[in-house]
Amino acid sequence: MNRSLTIAALIVCVAPALSGCVVALAGGAAVAGVSAARQERSFGNAIDDVGIKSKLEARLAQDSSSLFLRVSTKVVEGRVLLAGRVSKPETRLDATRVAWSVEGVRRVDNDLEVADTGGWLDGPADFIMRAKLATTLLGDKDIKDINYSTDVVHGVVYLMGVGQTQEEIDRVVDHAKKLNGAKRVENYVVLKDDPIRYGFSTPTTAADAPPPAETAPAPTTAAQ
Repeated sequence: MNRSLTIAALIVCVAPALSGCVVALAGGAAVAGVSAARQERSFGNAIDDVGIKSKLEARLAQDSSSLFLRVSTKVVEGRVLLAGRVSKPETRLDATRVAWSVEGVRRVDNDLEVADTGGWLDGPADFIMRAKLATTLLGDKDIKDINYSTDVVHGVVYLMGVGQTQEEIDRVVDHAKKLNGAKRVENYVVLKDDPIRYGFSTPTTAADAPPPAETAPAPTTAAQ
């Protein structure tokens, strides 16, 4: 069958990582959605992060169903954030091991808490805070919200991404601190000229380089 125009739509949702959604249309040069030119992270690197996250979650599920259900993951430029609650210290270490097994991971920040309960009742409140923060950042014209990835797990607000200036990062942290119900804010945002961003295009596997300390450098915890 002859067709005058064939359009294959590939929707790649990078909202968990970049608070945006990119729609690529094959069969033409058009790319709708968030323009990569607006982002500090390149389109290619954003796609790599989606792949890393997908492989990580698959391996967590293979290793343990409890890891998959209890661990929230974020990936920005090969930097992995693990958040949530696990029942044993050994499980926390297992999550780090699994994260480092994924090709392309350059750093693992493990913020998993060891607790007897998974805190599943926090889910609705976390969702509300997550949506509120996303809306607030979008409405602040002094913040390039496309460069930030946010999450809320058991009342703890996590910030990742690339900031233009320290003043911009401080504004994001301030918005997060003002969320009703936020227990604390963990800031993993780096400045756009931070050396840790250099060389992201060269993948590092766990076999090539032994994993460093789980949380080095440490995140900034905003005072309440």
